Amino acid sequence: MTHDGPALPSLHSAWTEVARNWSHPTDKWRRLIARLRRPGPSIAASEFSALARSPEDLGDLRPHLLVLVPWLPMGGAEVLLADILDSLKAEWRLSIVTTETGDQALAPAFAAITTEIYHLPDLVERRHWFEFVAALMASRDSKAILSSGSRFLYKNLKRIKARFPAILSYDILHNDAPKAHLASALRARLHIHRLIAVNERIRRSLACGGASPGTVVVIPNGVDYEGVFNPQGVDLGAARRRFGIGDGTFVIGFVGRMSEEKRPLAFLAVVAPILAAHANVRILVLGDGKMKTAFRDAARAAGIADRVHHLPRVDRAAMPQFYAACGILVMSSRIEGTPLVMLEALAMGCPVATTDVGDAALVIREGINGFIVPVAAPEALTPRIAGLVGDEAAVERMRAAARQSIVDTGRSADAMLAAYRALMRPSRQTP
Repeated sequence: MTHDGPALPSLHSAWTEVARNWSHPTDKWRRLIARLRRPGPSIAASEFSALARSPEDLGDLRPHLLVLVPWLPMGGAEVLLADILDSLKAEWRLSIVTTETGDQALAPAFAAITTEIYHLPDLVERRHWFEFVAALMASRDSKAILSSGSRFLYKNLKRIKARFPAILSYDILHNDAPKAHLASALRARLHIHRLIAVNERIRRSLACGGASPGTVVVIPNGVDYEGVFNPQGVDLGAARRRFGIGDGTFVIGFVGRMSEEKRPLAFLAVVAPILAAHANVRILVLGDGKMKTAFRDAARAAGIADRVHHLPRVDRAAMPQFYAACGILVMSSRIEGTPLVMLEALAMGCPVATTDVGDAALVIREGINGFIVPVAAPEALTPRIAGLVGDEAAVERMRAAARQSIVDTGRSADAMLAAYRALMRPSRQTP
């Protein structure tokens, strides 16, 4: 995905700043890096003395929170995490550690929250990752860990707890797919202080897997439906012009990574018959990933490539305009929890046609604010969506109902963030 704003700052920047502020000679730092990169036995945490806090930072009395995530792409889980950390930063010093290579499109948003972002694949060899993290925690006197989909955390939490017995760990779970992070979280559950489920379905799955009820907290995802995602704040004509949409055009939208769990090819299978039958229908797609080429090839093979406007990414601030430009949003996923795109689209008055994933059935009312079909039959969405083309009265009814369904449920970002702050308040950080 590309970024509309300024060039992404290097994730080396925080590391470089630590090195620059280090009071010892820089050639010692170079020798350390050289040692990390050559074969040999594991090194002691003391070798990472360059991680010592600067004199200015020592004056910051906030407790330290270590954040462990795989990467920082433009995904729903990462957008949610950025909002959470922005809300927590008043009470916590934050350091972010990422462990997987790939898209880091949301890095600027996190860099605005904390300057301490360490991308381990760019810094040290994998065999030294644990000692690096341990040294970081020791130098920062970490009080808690917040993780979201971190395989590193699940694999190493027992060792971390042995090294830092008083550390508290919070883990956010975004879906209950048995072969995804749910199984890893359950295996590590004895070392996790609180498992945070974004919906009741995940809570039930954790309970069935043996998690103690006292360790599971449900914090539903929410959106800013009064401010950011409010159709009254968007000029519909300007939104459609931004994405090259002409008058009288019905737009079907898709937002998600070009990855197998989002099933972008299934989305094409849903919409291709509609485009074949209606000349005034266009497709607006937002997403990047490994399946991007396969998606574009499939669109060409179906003869609809010229009617698909595919954007690898847009600036986050443009998302309200994106939803406003769409007549309906389609979610063809096989795995979800409480997808932010569903909540955001509905808040903007954009109906959602989706497979029955996560807690979509608790939000989508068939024929009222969208459509919902079995995960195994996404093509069942085709006739439902086709029925809206040319029926402006039905579209307007569903737009109004979509917006109202979010207002009525009170799924606000403020309520969500207040719950995270209350759960992780520093005064409560005792084992």
